[in-house]
Parts: sequence; structure tokens; C-alpha cells
Amino acid sequence: MHPQKCRLSWPGRCYDALAFLTRLVPPRRDCTGHDLGRCLPFYGLAGLCIGLTLTLPCVSVYFLLRQTPEANLVLCAALAAWLWMGLEVWATRGLHWDGLADLGDACGSGAPGEHFWSILRDSRLGAFGALHLLLAFGGMWLALCWHIHAGQWLCLVTAPAWGRACALWLAASAEPREPQSLGGLTCAGASPALARGYALGALLLLCLLFFTGQITLWQAPLTVCGQYVLIRRMAALARDRGGVNGDFLGAAIQWGQLWFLLATV
Repeated sequence: MHPQKCRLSWPGRCYDALAFLTRLVPPRRDCTGHDLGRCLPFYGLAGLCIGLTLTLPCVSVYFLLRQTPEANLVLCAALAAWLWMGLEVWATRGLHWDGLADLGDACGSGAPGEHFWSILRDSRLGAFGALHLLLAFGGMWLALCWHIHAGQWLCLVTAPAWGRACALWLAASAEPREPQSLGGLTCAGASPALARGYALGALLLLCLLFFTGQITLWQAPLTVCGQYVLIRRMAALARDRGGVNGDFLGAAIQWGQLWFLLATV
């Protein structure tokens, strides 16, 4: 197949989405940020690939540890959850966690106008960013332990896909700060129709989790309502501060993923 046709085909766009979001595959030589918009429909599929990459070793380690004499199942689950998180940081290069920390520093400072953005762009970790990381890491570790101990493996596989959908929902809900940045190109490709398609996919996922016994009936509307509030609050913050950038989208991925894991325990 001609390279240009390969790039525009759905396997090519799925590959590019995975290359943008992770280190699991190398990026194409001719791939640029302007290809990002075509990759957005495949963020969910890329998230599922990430989820499988994280969960399969986690499952193996958990069942290996629990075979030892007098194994403490809670401790086994805690170690497996720590492995899941470590693999996620490795697979994504920690970029989304970096966005969460940067946004935490900027919001915690209470700085107005351009001072907010200068703090957001500062690569150094401050006290507020560290607190946000601690809360998010701690909450995710506890939620993962609970899921693993309960055998809710499907939630672990689908959580990264849910998080990537959150970035798209936020991108579709607010204007970009810099249209030619990666965040701006994501916003340009996040059409309302695509956001609605992801919302439908999220509802189908919750139905699947319910019918497979992974969640109870009341957890589905709780997950939806909580996620809606989270995205609306982040979108309102972005509009108040002058637009969305990559740090906002990275934070949306991690906070959305955390909410999904907490709401489905």
C-alpha cells in the first residue's frame, strides 16, 4: 500500500494514535502534529491496547503471588496494583501525570491571567502539584487494589480507554489556548459528533460491565453523572483561563481514569 494511503487507513490512524499516546510503538517518520485530528477516533482503541498491556502482566503477577504458601491476598493485590501503575507511567512516559501536576500547581497558586500560564508551563514541581499527584496516585492505587482483589479485571483493561475519551470530551467542550499547539490540534479534531460517539461508546461499555457482573446497576448513572460534572468543571476552568492546552487534556485523562476506577469498585 502507498505510504499516504496507509497513513489515512484506519490501521494507520490507530497506529498513529498509539504512537502519540505511548511509547509502545515508534512514531512514523512522516507523522506530524497535524495528523493528530485524524487519530482522535482511535483514542479509545489505543486506550484498550494500553489497558491490555498494563493488565496482562498485572494478572500474571497477582496469580503467581497468591500461589505462595500463606499468601496475603490484599498484599498481593497491592503489589499487582503498584505494577499496573508503574507500567502505565512507563508506557505513557508520565506525560499525562505531568499535566495533572502542572495544572495542580497553576490552580493551587490562584494566580490570575498570564501568571497562571507561566506557572502552568513551568516544568518544576511545586507543593500544589505534589499534593495533586499524591491524591491521584493514592486514590488510583486503592481503587486498583480493590478491583484486583474483587477480580474486576475488565475495569482495569477499559480504564485507560475511558481516560482518553475524557480528553476528547474536554477538547470538544472548550476553545484551545494556542490553535497550532498539540492541544489546539486536538480541539480542532474533537468535533461534537465525535464527542457524542464516544459518549455512546461509554454508555455501551457501562452496559457491558453491568451485564458481565463487574458493576451494579446504580454505579452506571453514578459514573456518568460524576464524569459529566468533572468535565464541565474543567471546561469552565479552561474557558475562564483563556482556553485548553495539553496540560488540561493530560489532567483530564488521569482524573477521568481515576474517577472511572473509583466509581466502578
